[in-house]
Amino acid sequence: KPVRPERVIQFGEGGFLRGFVDWMLQKLNDNTDFNGSVVVVQPIKAGMCDALEAQNCVYTHIMRGLENGKPTVDKQVVDVISRTVKPYDDFKSFLDLAKNPDFRFVFSNTTEAGIAYVPEDKPTDTPPSSFPAKLTLLLYERFQAKLNGFLIIPCELIGKNGETLKKIGTYVREDMEAF
Repeated sequence: KPVRPERVIQFGEGGFLRGFVDWMLQKLNDNTDFNGSVVVVQPIKAGMCDALEAQNCVYTHIMRGLENGKPTVDKQVVDVISRTVKPYDDFKSFLDLAKNPDFRFVFSNTTEAGIAYVPEDKPTDTPPSSFPAKLTLLLYERFQAKLNGFLIIPCELIGKNGETLKKIGTYVREDMEAF
């Protein structure tokens, strides 16, 4: 598997992100000078990171469709994921992602339930339960490291997902300041 600079943090390891976002990043690597890899963050305690790691974070993307009216099957090995991070097992490794200046993009698909405000989350939780609180702590670490911010691309299937995430992040930040 090629070793590429880690440029993308991805919250979520499900089929949509692997079959859509990671596949497109693979295409970028194959056809441009992007030369980047993805670190997958498991947003909940139980997830698929162990299964991904067991296969060296490599998988085959299969796309079926029609081309000129004839059925086609396109198979492509996707090797864009460099590693996984499980905040519930190693919170420090999660926060350390913020200190890598090569990271530029954050993609997420934590399901529709993932973009939710959880008032019980505290900045001292290791980790907090909600995705917005985890992201806020990551952004705070990035700020503390005096590094450029991230381009955040939420892929959750809710209307105005970016605006919703920003609004919840404001609540989380206010909770952190009050703490």
